[in-house]
Amino acid sequence: MTLTPALFILPALFAALALAEAWVPARAAARGRWPVNLALGAANLLLVRTLALAGPVAAAAWAAGHRWGVLNQLALPGWAEALLTVILLDLAIYGQHRALHRMPWGWALHRLHHADGDFDVTTGVRFHPGEALVSMLYKSACIVALGAPLAAVMLFELYLAAGSLCEHANVRVPPRLDRALRRVWVTPAMHRIHHSAHGQDHNHNYGFAIALWDHLFATYREVASGPNIGLPQPPRAG
Repeated sequence: MTLTPALFILPALFAALALAEAWVPARAAARGRWPVNLALGAANLLLVRTLALAGPVAAAAWAAGHRWGVLNQLALPGWAEALLTVILLDLAIYGQHRALHRMPWGWALHRLHHADGDFDVTTGVRFHPGEALVSMLYKSACIVALGAPLAAVMLFELYLAAGSLCEHANVRVPPRLDRALRRVWVTPAMHRIHHSAHGQDHNHNYGFAIALWDHLFATYREVASGPNIGLPQPPRAG
């Protein structure tokens, strides 16, 4: 597996979601935020993503060469290794997300993502470059410990980027379908609760793509405390 598919899949997915947002939006969203969000996304792509991808790829190659990690000690078929890699790295990202909210230095980086005053596909690329670098180091360590194969790591990186676009999409999903999907998959409506301007909502719905972790670790929330998106507003004086 190479990087070539991602060069076509991710821009095409972004364009498709942007069109879907125009046709069936879940709520009104201001497009004036797009230049800032896209500039941050481009900066991460140009300045960080090369290193962020090189880290996990290098970690997978090193683990394979040294027979390091759990999967390198097991004789599993390739499909099983790939499935376990995606599931367990998704769980690792859930844990990272919770840690970023709880650690002061982590929140100092991650709050830029939550500072977006609205919620759409561009929110999915709005991250601090420092957060991307921290994520690279963390994922690399997880990959070595797991002994994840190189092809599965490349698949996960594509899954990670595509999932971030999908879960932030401002697309209306029929309520009955949304409720059914939430049992296994993080929907945009489920993740939008995490972006609520009400601080207590920030500590719920951390899941990246697999909804199981929020249900399993009691961080799931069904509805937001209010309609506003962004950072919690300080209380008014008086």
